[in-house]
Amino acid sequence: MFIETAYASTQIASSVFESRMEIWDFILLAISIVVLFAWVFSIWYILWGGILLILSWWKDEKIKPAINSIRYSLIWLIVIVLSIFVFPKIAWMLWMDVTNYASPDKIFTQIRILWDKFFWNNSSYLDSWNIDMWNWWIDSLPSDFSDL
Repeated sequence: MFIETAYASTQIASSVFESRMEIWDFILLAISIVVLFAWVFSIWYILWGGILLILSWWKDEKIKPAINSIRYSLIWLIVIVLSIFVFPKIAWMLWMDVTNYASPDKIFTQIRILWDKFFWNNSSYLDSWNIDMWNWWIDSLPSDFSDL
């Protein structure tokens, strides 16, 4: 590889993440950030479409944009989830080893870490039930998704 290590240059990045990151960690982080924000924006547009639907007063010219917003957001969510599970399979068929940065269990774990770092300012906010449920869900995922 041409680049072995990427270094964080700001105080915020170094306090949130380790100051020394391998290139695979950086790629995993980038994929996880893209997936996390895509999910957040998709949920936002579903809620926005619901508000538009409620405020449309059942007029046809106002219902169509609301339903289209919900429809396209749901399609986007399905594409995101499918891409998380399909991309490693396609890469495997092309003889690429993406287990370091694109396996679904690593992506979901990294998304959880990002969610805790950016959206929960106090880690004690998460009670033990939420952590136990998250750990149960992660542990129930197959390790290599070979049965897909």
